[in-house]
Parts: sequence; structure tokens; C-alpha cells
Amino acid sequence: MCVVALAWHSHPDWPLILIGNRDEFHGRASAPLASWNDDSGIIAGRDLQAGGTWLGAHAPTGRVVVVTNVRGALPDPAKESRGALVVDMLRGDGRFADPAEADLDRFNAFNLFAVGGDEARLLTNRPTPQIAPLAPGVHALANEPTDTPCPRAERLRVALEAAIANRADPGAMLDLLTAEDDPALFLRGDVYGTRCTTLLAIAADGGAQMVERRYEAGGRPAGTTALKFSIG
Repeated sequence: MCVVALAWHSHPDWPLILIGNRDEFHGRASAPLASWNDDSGIIAGRDLQAGGTWLGAHAPTGRVVVVTNVRGALPDPAKESRGALVVDMLRGDGRFADPAEADLDRFNAFNLFAVGGDEARLLTNRPTPQIAPLAPGVHALANEPTDTPCPRAERLRVALEAAIANRADPGAMLDLLTAEDDPALFLRGDVYGTRCTTLLAIAADGGAQMVERRYEAGGRPAGTTALKFSIG
């Protein structure tokens, strides 16, 4: 992802609401949002180049993980895959199912939200490796180190906070991600731009919904997937 906001125990009916835009080269192949057919329990889109994902849910446990890259350093192909980190954490299995701070520099620059059970955490390796708990509230990440102000992330955080204060239906919150005026949340480009906007909402009774709107070059709509499932 490139800009994402997480509402954690902020809405009386929806303890978790997550919305975000994935910006990427249009030529990078990916699979749409789906329940993976590998018995992992993961519901996510899939990066077909590296095999991982940028945002997903684990239906059996309710774990949710989303990652952004961070600007400022060229990617090192020898580093571990950030998308694979998301998969391990979602599954609760693998080398990085429960990473320690010492593991975080094994990956290219990233920020990550992870939710599981009654805990939400921020993991980042910029400017330094850190794992920190998140308090109830609305939090946002984009492509900047966590110690750097980011107008794009702040715009989305404030918009989601206002939508929750107005008791907006989660399904309407996807529209928050279409803003193109500065600081733009939606990037329209022929080579690089917003590839998808995603909503994940989990209700107090364990009912969950995920919606993914996809876009091709030029920001043209390329399909929508909407899934409903139960946690546990």
C-alpha cells in the first residue's frame, strides 16, 4: 500500500476499519482480492511477481496486516520480501510470523500495521527498527518514515476520523480514497498510479467485509470485488 488508515476501536459497531490505496507500476502483475486456494485462510490480493500481498485478513483468527514501502532508499533485491512478511504474519506461521525488532532490517524500508486479537501494533524499520502498540483511535501511514510529517497520510486519517464521527457506513468510506487534489490520495498515471482502493471492516459480532476497486493505466476502472465472511 501507499497510503492507509486504520480505525481501531473507534466505531461502536465496527472495531476495525481499514482503508487504503495501493500505488504501483501498472505493468506489475497482480491477482484480485480473493480467498486464497491454499488452505491458508488468507483473504487478499496477490503480487504475482513476488508472491506475497500488501494487505490481507486471516479469516480463522481475524488477523489483519497491511504494509507500505518507504521512500528514500533504493530497494535491495537481496533483502527479504515485504509481501512475504505480511503473509507469514497473517498465517501466524513461517520465519517471520512474529518478528522481533532485530528482524526488521532484513527487509527493505517499510511501515506496517498488524492487528490480532485485542492488540494492534506498528512495525517499521525507518528511521530505526521499532515495534510499538497502537492505542484505540485512527492511525495512518504512507511512504514516509514514521518520524516525518506526511500530509497524504494525515489527510486520510482526518477524513476517516470525520466519517466515523458522522457514523458513516463503512461501505461509503472507499470514496474517501478518490481525492486527487493536493495532497492527492488517488494517483492517476499511465505508467504508475493507484492500482486499487481497498476497504476491510470487521464488526463487533465477527462479520467482516472486504471491497477492492481496481484501476488500470490512466485510472480507468478495472473491476470491483466485494466479499463477506465471518471471523473464526
